[in-house]
Amino acid sequence: MKLAKTVKVLAATATVAFSINASAAAPQKDVRFIGETQFAGFCKAIINDDVRVLRSSLSRNVGRIGASQREVLRMVTSEEGLTCNGSSLIEFSVERHADAVHDYLMSRS
Repeated sequence: MKLAKTVKVLAATATVAFSINASAAAPQKDVRFIGETQFAGFCKAIINDDVRVLRSSLSRNVGRIGASQREVLRMVTSEEGLTCNGSSLIEFSVERHADAVHDYLMSRS
């Protein structure tokens, strides 16, 4: 089964994406999801660097994408898997400096 889903993330302002201090811990609200928005939870997890949201997205897609959370993770991180802003989940987590999510993806992939 191929999973060629794309979720695009659009930031309303460039300064929001590059804020470092005060808003680094706060979720970014100036983000809009387009494309296959039913899978936006994966991109949202990376944007907020929230492993809990990622795991929730994995469990919500058991039966839809794969038979287990591990299989869902394998499918969404595969070469033909889910993309956020045109990047794979792993690449997007590096671009967004989502270290906790990146570590989780790398340890489970």
